[in-house]
Amino acid sequence: MKHFLLFLPFVLLFAACSKDEFDPSKPKAGQVVELFVDHYRTGSDSRLFLNTDRKNSLGTYVDKFDQREIGYTYVIKAKVVVAPSNLMDAPSYWFEYVRTVETEKYKGQDTFALPLFGFLAPSEVFFLRKDTDKYYYRNYLLSPADATVQADLAEALEKGPGMLTAAGPRSITLYVKHDPDNYGKGYVVYRVAL
Repeated sequence: MKHFLLFLPFVLLFAACSKDEFDPSKPKAGQVVELFVDHYRTGSDSRLFLNTDRKNSLGTYVDKFDQREIGYTYVIKAKVVVAPSNLMDAPSYWFEYVRTVETEKYKGQDTFALPLFGFLAPSEVFFLRKDTDKYYYRNYLLSPADATVQADLAEALEKGPGMLTAAGPRSITLYVKHDPDNYGKGYVVYRVAL
């Protein structure tokens, strides 16, 4: 009996802690969780992770987090919002911003991938556009690293929209870094994988 009494507080502590853990397969409306927000977003992926698991993207978004800028990572508190069962073409849950715990400027030097195709309800979208001789990925300005990349961006823009309606795989990817001359607002493109 003495061993049971010594073991009981650990069992109770474990049971209490496990109730607070967020389970993406069973989201609880109103639960507040700590999220890691990556330094960039890709097309339709907001790149949100549990702060305790920065490898598995949650595949949803944070509502009312207007201060997010590319080039910075964030740890935030956010409240779970479970979608009504009759809501179509939306994730089963999303988060509502509560507060920022930490903000840090991204210091990495490697290029990272931005896919040019993604899904935004209700259909697939091509994320590259050109406006007054400037290229954009969503609303972020793209600066080609050299003339070859400039030509590849033009080719991607020519091919991409037609691929949305064609059968077969769709894959065009940009390899970028944050633009030091336009930090938080654009990327330097080093390669286009057509």
